Amino acid sequence: MFRFRLGRRPHILVVDDEPDMCWALENILSHEGYQITTVTNGKEALELVREKRFEAVFIDAKLPDMDGIELSGQIKERRPEAAIVMISGYFYQEDKAIEEGLAQGLYAGFIGKPFNLDEVRLAAKKALEVARGRR
Repeated sequence: MFRFRLGRRPHILVVDDEPDMCWALENILSHEGYQITTVTNGKEALELVREKRFEAVFIDAKLPDMDGIELSGQIKERRPEAAIVMISGYFYQEDKAIEEGLAQGLYAGFIGKPFNLDEVRLAAKKALEVARGRR
């Protein structure tokens, strides 16, 4: 498990238009000790990112109001220290857009749907290590 400084739990934002997916990720990550906030669209995510600091953001690639790749770029403009994990049932890690995002450091990780618990745990740990290195 990730070690927390001075009792502060890392805050992770989950952005997915499927409420069941938000619930699943919140459940997995909160059991690891992380503080989780979930939203179901890009507009809400951008509003929250303006107001709060999130160490990591899990973003679905396909959202109803905007593309997850576009949202990732906008979040990085506002919060360059945040580590983004792209989640997708549409893209594969080998897709050009995902490979480029990983190579450029836009994404700290990628998880394909359906995912397993260990993938989520490992992606969160890696993302928080990346975020910690950016501070």
